[in-house]
Amino acid sequence: MIIRLVVCKNGSCIIETNQLSAFVWIYFQISTNNTSCLNNSIRGSLLVHSTECLYDSIGGTCIKSYPTQRVMFTTYYNFLYIPVNRNSNTSSIILNGNDSSIYSYEFIVDDRNIGGTIHLDFEARLQSHVQSNVNVSILGCVSKHQPHRYRDCEIDYRIYINQNSHVTRSLPYPEIALWYLTLEYVCNGSMNNCDNASLALTFQISSSSCTREQCGTYGVCRILTSQQNIFSVCTCIAGYRGYGCTDSSYSYVSKYLPSVLFLTLSNLMFIPAIIVAIYYHLYIEALVYFFNMFFSTFYHACDQDLHKFCMFKYDGLQLSDFIGSYASFVITLITLSIIPRAVKVFLFVLGLLACVTINSRDRFDDLQFIALISITFSFTIVTWVTVSIKKHRLQPSLKRLLWITPGLVLAIIGLILFTAVETEDNYWYIHSLWHILMAASILFFIPKKLEQNRRRIQASDLDPNVHNLSTHAVNRGATLPDEEENNSSEII
Repeated sequence: MIIRLVVCKNGSCIIETNQLSAFVWIYFQISTNNTSCLNNSIRGSLLVHSTECLYDSIGGTCIKSYPTQRVMFTTYYNFLYIPVNRNSNTSSIILNGNDSSIYSYEFIVDDRNIGGTIHLDFEARLQSHVQSNVNVSILGCVSKHQPHRYRDCEIDYRIYINQNSHVTRSLPYPEIALWYLTLEYVCNGSMNNCDNASLALTFQISSSSCTREQCGTYGVCRILTSQQNIFSVCTCIAGYRGYGCTDSSYSYVSKYLPSVLFLTLSNLMFIPAIIVAIYYHLYIEALVYFFNMFFSTFYHACDQDLHKFCMFKYDGLQLSDFIGSYASFVITLITLSIIPRAVKVFLFVLGLLACVTINSRDRFDDLQFIALISITFSFTIVTWVTVSIKKHRLQPSLKRLLWITPGLVLAIIGLILFTAVETEDNYWYIHSLWHILMAASILFFIPKKLEQNRRRIQASDLDPNVHNLSTHAVNRGATLPDEEENNSSEII
């Protein structure tokens, strides 16, 4: 930015500006109409300095400006600004009614500390006893490019320091500029009282990551990178919010224990489904349900903010939980299909590999989950229709369909809660309800055999001459029997 264009002729000239920024460039162009000057050197001198006072544009009050030296430390954005002046103790000043000066301290912010937080700490103490009706205070202003008095300062950058008080102000993510801290003495008593009311002010200007490298009890300070920009940020836990994780309006610390118990113990609802699957010799299904219950329980025990228990890495537990959930849906739908057990086992492995693949790609993509479930469900319906046409009767039977209906209703309710109702605030009980509904629905989907069919299977194992019955023994729990066999092995 060019502030002023000055032409100097046959002498000296002065360029004055109060629009200072972090960097100032000064350019000179030498021109002459006398060609003899081209053979002779032109000499001059340049002196850049600040004046003792910067005068306020309204009142013409002297503002003494003191530069500061930035001391850097080892950690990110950790700096200390020390005033540079003849008096080595300029960070502690004494103000009274006899001193009408306004003090200003300049400090630079560049790309090395724009991602941190500037801290301004003040401590004011009265040096002498004053009457109770006399109030002494310091008015401060933080401004860019040039100093401003309190009355001209932006509201968010004003600082009020009362007598015998400690004040701290923080400026997160400051812009690149030359900043000024301006201080002025204010007394509301008589002239005699104010002349004797001396106020000692000690202050410090510093920079740090986050809020002095801390984020309270429920936060962690992290250094992040975004589009080649490095900045510090507080990562809050347990529902705390705010720049320093101090806003507890959405905290759920009091709900921590109920949420952990709900999310972990709700998985025990899979135990009845596991027992029923084992009872009807559906061992693969029982193994998948146990896998889902086990890893879902320990994943939610690890997925906690305050106190967590992780068997191994969090990402591994999360992946196992997602694979188990997807596989439980796929395996259950394949079990409902009417195909030989050997084909079902092949589809079990294929479905499990598909679950591993899509979860490795993106475990949070709901569309791929919907696509996988839709394909599996469509396949099951096709097998029902095909067998019904071939047998000239409804398969599964009406009694079986009526038994499946409650499980279907529970599954649909669970899916609606999981996809449309669940939020970050109600996650702990809505997701627990999702566990319960899914586990309960499986009880209605698992195929059940009549005891008579069990005896026929045992008899076929003892008599090797019965070829057809031995085939049923190999594919137990897999196919629907012919009606000519008096429905003795029909799934109900």
